[in-house]
Amino acid sequence: MKPKEIALTATFTSLSVAFRVSKNAVTAVQFINIPLAFAFVSSVLFGARVGFLVGFLSYALSDLIIFPGAWTLVNATLAGLFASFYRWVYHPGAGKTFNFVATYILVFSFDILTSAILYVLFGVGPLEAFLTGLIGEFLPVMGGYLVGVGPLTEGSTSLLAILLIEELSKRKV
Repeated sequence: MKPKEIALTATFTSLSVAFRVSKNAVTAVQFINIPLAFAFVSSVLFGARVGFLVGFLSYALSDLIIFPGAWTLVNATLAGLFASFYRWVYHPGAGKTFNFVATYILVFSFDILTSAILYVLFGVGPLEAFLTGLIGEFLPVMGGYLVGVGPLTEGSTSLLAILLIEELSKRKV
């Protein structure tokens, strides 16, 4: 890696970890997926490799501080892969609506897939795990208690990523 890529990866990862750990000190409820938003921004602005590393390292390092478990490897790996893929999803000329919807769909898919994989790891069958992950986006399942937190999280995460990409692009960061 070039020194610039190392510095960008370290900067965006440390910002992501600091924000996630600070948020978790206040509440475990997630209304915005900060690691994924920063990973998406990094991927678009600095390349798929930097996006992958920011996504992976943000989850891995913040979970080591918060509370590691099987979800650490699942979330970290998928965040890195989704961020790498996002490099080819986001199109500056496509307009804000297209980019928001595309980002929303990707974050929604990330949330369902991470949940489904974790349910499978904990002994739930694949179809039931997928359906539980999907329903859990909207209604409380498996011990949850919040209604509609999934769409809110996907929307706020997508909005943050799009706004950061646009603002940092304007400033030629």
